[in-house]
Amino acid sequence: MHVVHLADLAAIVSQHVPAVTHFAGQLSGASKTDAEEQAVASSVTPYWVSTRSRLELWHQVIARYRRAESQGDRHTMGQWWNRHVSVLEEILVSELLCRIVAAVGHHIDASRGQQNLSPITESVFDCHMEVRSRVHHLMLFGRGSSVRDAVRLNRLRQGVEHWTDAILGRMMPQCRSAVRYAIDADRAIAFAEESDDFGWSVLQTTAAQKTTYWLFNLAMHDMLTRRTSPTPALPRANRRVADSVMGMFPVELFDSFGVAKSLRLRQIESNAVDQETQPVRDPIEVKHHHFPKLRTDHAHPIRSQRRYLSD
Repeated sequence: MHVVHLADLAAIVSQHVPAVTHFAGQLSGASKTDAEEQAVASSVTPYWVSTRSRLELWHQVIARYRRAESQGDRHTMGQWWNRHVSVLEEILVSELLCRIVAAVGHHIDASRGQQNLSPITESVFDCHMEVRSRVHHLMLFGRGSSVRDAVRLNRLRQGVEHWTDAILGRMMPQCRSAVRYAIDADRAIAFAEESDDFGWSVLQTTAAQKTTYWLFNLAMHDMLTRRTSPTPALPRANRRVADSVMGMFPVELFDSFGVAKSLRLRQIESNAVDQETQPVRDPIEVKHHHFPKLRTDHAHPIRSQRRYLSD
């Protein structure tokens, strides 16, 4: 599994934060047995195991460079960069999923008033930040790398940071605490304000919003694909991490085809009433049907025309 697919997974998870929030709110208001609470807490265990296993592999790769550097072997250091630059790319790109999962875990626990997910997701986040700082140090002071590799890694880092803040900003209308996981808080807040202007926090099932989501995700996928190596460094480890992330979410959030349910569908299943789509005036009399006037919000008109399809 290529690391770009982990970024795709992060974008999809952030896209369904409203449904996750609605489901977590239902759980917080329901009486849960100890077995059910234990199942929720244990769902994050595979995520901890898979990420720790991958971290060990990353540290082993970096340790090989440290040994060559301590011996002053320039030839070995040059070979290390040729063989393992894709590992450094995976560390940079997978940071996106790590931040999104940490934000979602914190949000779910805050919604339920418990601490089942966030201690683990925060620990994984801290460990990833530590290995990320090592990669940044190698980019600045590492010997044996070519100028081309250094430029590629730096451009990849910049792109990942931009899209990380964009995705976290897209989450913020439903998940205010996501800003704490942003790289540049001001940039994430700007994306959040723009998302609110477009009505992403209200319109959950419109075709226009779905199209915007997928164009957003496609632009990110295209950028990461062009800036990373075509061959994955640790495909099995990446797949285990992706499987563990999917296992953190209950089966009730997915339909029979394995597709995540929208917030609207979750509300229909739980017989919830969405006040935003209820008539506030008498129906308009027409020839064959009654079309109720729907309440519209003119307080936040669309003002921004930001283009996400940028390099």
